[in-house]
Amino acid sequence: MNRITYLIIFFVLLAVGCTNDGRTNKSLVEIDSLLGKGMVDSAYNCLQAIPQKDLRTTDDSAYYYLLDTQSKYRLYKPIETTKDIEFSIRVYSKGTENSDKLASAYYYKSMASYDLGRIRESVIDLKKAEFISRKSKDLALKHKIYGGFVMVNEKAGENRAALEYSLKSADVSKRMKNASWLANAYNYMVALYDRLGMKDSSDFYLKKSMELVKKCPQKDVPYIMVNIGVYLMHTKPEVAKTYLKKAIEVRPIEEAYVNLAAIYANEGKAKEAISMWRKVEESDNMRAKGQALYSMLSFHMKNEDYRSAALTARRLVELKDSLLNKRDADNVKAIQSEFDVNVSRQEYERKITFSLVAVVLLALLAVIVFLYSRYKTYKMKAAVAKDEMLISNYERQVADLERQGQDNRKEIEAINRRKEKLLDRHRDTLNRGYQLFSDVTERGKTTVLWKKHDFEIVIEYYRLTDVEFVDKLETAYDEISPKYKFFLILEHIGKTDKEIMAAMCIADVTVRSIRSRVNKKKKDVAR
Repeated sequence: MNRITYLIIFFVLLAVGCTNDGRTNKSLVEIDSLLGKGMVDSAYNCLQAIPQKDLRTTDDSAYYYLLDTQSKYRLYKPIETTKDIEFSIRVYSKGTENSDKLASAYYYKSMASYDLGRIRESVIDLKKAEFISRKSKDLALKHKIYGGFVMVNEKAGENRAALEYSLKSADVSKRMKNASWLANAYNYMVALYDRLGMKDSSDFYLKKSMELVKKCPQKDVPYIMVNIGVYLMHTKPEVAKTYLKKAIEVRPIEEAYVNLAAIYANEGKAKEAISMWRKVEESDNMRAKGQALYSMLSFHMKNEDYRSAALTARRLVELKDSLLNKRDADNVKAIQSEFDVNVSRQEYERKITFSLVAVVLLALLAVIVFLYSRYKTYKMKAAVAKDEMLISNYERQVADLERQGQDNRKEIEAINRRKEKLLDRHRDTLNRGYQLFSDVTERGKTTVLWKKHDFEIVIEYYRLTDVEFVDKLETAYDEISPKYKFFLILEHIGKTDKEIMAAMCIADVTVRSIRSRVNKKKKDVAR
């Protein structure tokens, strides 16, 4: 009887697994890894490629909304509604196994609320994030929470509280051996000690921050220089300008232009200030664009240039209207998404009640589908290989007839017609393969939505380009999946690990794992 019970449990779990093959969740894990590696643009693009209908469970939806909010915030994209991240919080609040994700969700909701002017709500959510993460081993999570407290306290004029959290942030940065984090923590301490009248401490940490710049990754350098510039702009404007200009030389980021414009405006250099603000207006950074327009408006009003002020005010209103429209769209999207998720959850939970007979049939059907898929793949490969051999034979016949130098035109035309008929038979498949291959290798698209068949037809297309290499893949290795073959093709054509990670939406740890698995499949004769 116990054996029968175990069988029932096994097949129930199998049925549930068949309803959600885990591909979506795996993709989300990979995207999370990309965010952890700082590849925010790639992560965001991969997220946008995942359709809402593929979020089959509440966990998948909660994870998706958390990653989506995180990527938008880190890319300075406006977040005009917190509905999505609130859904993540509700899901992660049930139980304790997702405490780190819950803390992270509260953090990003706090930051989004702060940008929306909901200060009290922001601080409460940030305190919740701190409380939940108190026993966490995730130092990166604690670092961003401490950074959030530094920001909100500093802007509220609570300099001592901000300094306390800056010290905590510096401690975590040292434990993580992260030079960029430590430099930013020191930057905050420079300003805070200065405001508290502790000039010696301020100068001390300014020196330490400057020393750390050369140890930081190149991509982080401009942001650190901007921070140094911001904290020097009121006391040492000329030094501040030097750092802001250096930041722009490395990478022209909007924050550098905004603060450089503020210095020029204070100096009465209208032409230079307006030039900086105009550069920000041309960007897609809505947050910085709003700051630039507001500063420009204040400058024109101060100088009694009411015509320019009116034009700037109009652009500011247009920007506000654009953001409001986006917010309304996001609200509608969030409502619909939440409804779809709830419906999906109910349907998912009902599947647990399937009868044993239905489950067994489902399992058998899955086996049949798998075997049929293998058979179709084999037939396609065999047909392609046969036709390629015939085409090659036809081409040799034509070459022989042409060398004979006799009037063989009609015979050659007949052979060419037979050859074209064979090509037409596979042209749609090969064209599809070419399109998919070009999308990834030339147009920056990803394989996140590819199915097994897509990988197969791309490989068959590439066989026409480099038949020797594809034949090697099939002879030098024990059977490997089409996805792994495509991975090896990307390596073969000279794609870097970073490019492969972005194209296939995988992390560097997955790259190493794939290489390890592929190497184990190598036949002894090929080693």
